[in-house]
Amino acid sequence: MPRAPRIKDAGFLHHVISLGNDRQPLFKSTADFQTYIDLLEEGRKKYPLKIYNFVLMTNHVHLLIEPTADGNLSKFMEMVSKNYAKYFNKKYDRIGHVFQGRFKSFLIQEDRYYFACTRYIDLNPFKAAIVSDPKDYMWSGFGGLAYGQKRALKLDIHVLYEDLGSTEQERQIAYRTLVLRYQGEELDLMKKRAGILGDRAFRRQFKESYAKRKIENV
Repeated sequence: MPRAPRIKDAGFLHHVISLGNDRQPLFKSTADFQTYIDLLEEGRKKYPLKIYNFVLMTNHVHLLIEPTADGNLSKFMEMVSKNYAKYFNKKYDRIGHVFQGRFKSFLIQEDRYYFACTRYIDLNPFKAAIVSDPKDYMWSGFGGLAYGQKRALKLDIHVLYEDLGSTEQERQIAYRTLVLRYQGEELDLMKKRAGILGDRAFRRQFKESYAKRKIENV
């Protein structure tokens, strides 16, 4: 069965999921988590993109990303995954795949799914019973977005987050209230196939834009 084409256009928001091979651990120590963070920083300098939220779980990763040039998402993830796999195999004296195939990504309709996706990312450690409060998990963006805590990875600020208030404190209060008391659509992206997460009008708009770019690049 042929693989679905990778959606990788700039100017669109993407929810990226990268899994450990056979759901095996990707991170076994603090140094492992930090090494992956360092590679994210290195990768976005080489292939410019914006990272709005993240969480590193023991055996998988979630990233909310907006590429600034076509193709940067795939190049970025390939660089990060390949270099982390080399580090991981060398450190633990092993061979073989570290990640389960290529990453999975969802192209997001921002006005409808931005907060649903970022909330989904924030609550991963809580739902996995790693912490009783999402702010206590240091390998995610929630503490910074909701409380102004310093996090391992510096996040870009999305316009929808900025619109939550006129000051940092107002935005943090509104954001943590939204995440902890969200009344919108609940997502379960681990069970979904990669693709477009949006309504019919958004899907049509993207497909028309994608077709136009293909024609212009011929």
